[in-house]
Amino acid sequence: MAQLEVLYNAECPICRREIEHYKRISGDDLACVEITAQSAADWGLSEDQAAKQLHVRRGEQILVGVEAFVAIWRQLPYFWVLAPIVNFKPIKVISSVIYSRCLAPLLFAAHKRRMQRRAGVGS
Repeated sequence: MAQLEVLYNAECPICRREIEHYKRISGDDLACVEITAQSAADWGLSEDQAAKQLHVRRGEQILVGVEAFVAIWRQLPYFWVLAPIVNFKPIKVISSVIYSRCLAPLLFAAHKRRMQRRAGVGS
């Protein structure tokens, strides 16, 4: 089975901490890739598209959002217990709505503000 690749926003302190934790406990099961213009393009995404939600890839299959989290959790000690729970259809639907309509947009908006501050825009 191909290694699971995780495309994540290393500029986001929450995302970075979470992925660093996953890396520590995963052994060699995860390949974590920071979002850059090149890495996003390699996944067929713009940097903004990549930063809007978590993406994972195994071979040619790309999963986004809650499905990406479930794929990661399936491979991690202790977290594997969460995968079937969150993947249970009613929970997955609710989790997906909360993540895609609330959490991911809030994190992306914070990311854009951080990038603007770094660039000196809006000061």
